[in-house]
Amino acid sequence: MKKIKNILILFLLFTGLMRINAQTSTEIEKANKSCKPVFLVAYNANGADADKALSIANSAKKTLKASSLVIKLKTSDAINSDLVTKYRLAGAPLPMILVLDKNGTATGSLTLKDATAEKLVDMIPTPKSSELIKALTEGKSVYIVVYKESMTSKKNIAENCAVACSKMDNKTVTLMVAMDDKNETKLLQTLKCDMNAKEPVTYVINKAGQVIGQYNGLTDVNTLMSAAKKVPASGCCPGGAKTGGCK
Repeated sequence: MKKIKNILILFLLFTGLMRINAQTSTEIEKANKSCKPVFLVAYNANGADADKALSIANSAKKTLKASSLVIKLKTSDAINSDLVTKYRLAGAPLPMILVLDKNGTATGSLTLKDATAEKLVDMIPTPKSSELIKALTEGKSVYIVVYKESMTSKKNIAENCAVACSKMDNKTVTLMVAMDDKNETKLLQTLKCDMNAKEPVTYVINKAGQVIGQYNGLTDVNTLMSAAKKVPASGCCPGGAKTGGCK
């Protein structure tokens, strides 16, 4: 009877641990559904360093004006192996704090020695940048149309981009970004957008994340399609990430 009781206790402890660990992926999924960015603290063992990383992540959460979450990920727990693989944490110097955007895509990471609340907050992409990163992770090219409401040609430009997307079997997406959108200041600065432009400017970013075309005013569909397929030898995507996508 005593042996059965001990086995039952072990079973309850094990299943309880499983539920706790399972919460990591569940919490990330919930954050994605509510479009909240996440500061993901990855660590392999409890201790002072893990506590410091968690403290920095919580400071970043307080610093960020928008709603966000801090989630812990213990990499040594077998149930988290899929997350370890997904975020490429095997062999990484831990603890590490990853920034996940509203779509759950990792947009940056910092080890404990380099991490500060300010640096982590700066890694949160703008809303349109988040859409851009999502498209790139799906292997798509992107048309970014930067415009002012007063520019009458923006409608025709958007329509041409839509036609180009359709002809490319929706392997491209179009993002419309207003020049006066304060939420997109960082993206506009990265694109080196001419704020005095008289017509909308279309930036073409290939699926490798490289800005490989910039067109002022109305651009024909064939030109847009051709540009989106180009893969130059070197380049950089908005945000300064290396060729291969924004990370």
